Amino acid sequence: MNGSEGQTVQSVSVTDPVAPDYESSTPTTGIYSTTPEPVADSYETVTAPDGFSTVVPRGWPSEPKNPGSYQATDPADESHYVRYGASDARGDLVDTHVAAEKDTATRLTGLHRVRMDRIDVRGSEAVDWEFTWESSTQGTRHVRAVYWRSGGVEYFVYVSALDSAWQPMPELLTTMLDRSRP
Repeated sequence: MNGSEGQTVQSVSVTDPVAPDYESSTPTTGIYSTTPEPVADSYETVTAPDGFSTVVPRGWPSEPKNPGSYQATDPADESHYVRYGASDARGDLVDTHVAAEKDTATRLTGLHRVRMDRIDVRGSEAVDWEFTWESSTQGTRHVRAVYWRSGGVEYFVYVSALDSAWQPMPELLTTMLDRSRP
């Protein structure tokens, strides 16, 4: 066991030309609770397909992004947003996200992997993927997402912000994951 109680972390071992300077790290906070606390007034529950629900900050409007995926954006600063959703699980979880990283690197300049760890979320196979990339208009952006599978469905929560304003986002991801179902 690495990290928090109830959290299993295994670094993904891949040869990946996208991020030759890959450094795996263990998440610094426990984001995999089994008994969620009540939702604070500062959050509201949102839903997506396949019985998925999570929370987003109250007042962040959600709208469809892609099939099965939604985005909630901070109305005070549109550079802060979260995504969440569900889709059919296909192939090996890690292989799927390594391939997604390679595809993403063709669209996002300067993609740098911070972590891609195989983890466990409430007894389900999962991947914790964190990366940065260079926006031509905004500078360095930071992203972290957790993807997990249950019952043939892949669920995810995802946070993104400017790297210079990253500090509150890991806690937001923790809250979204802790309050997600299934």
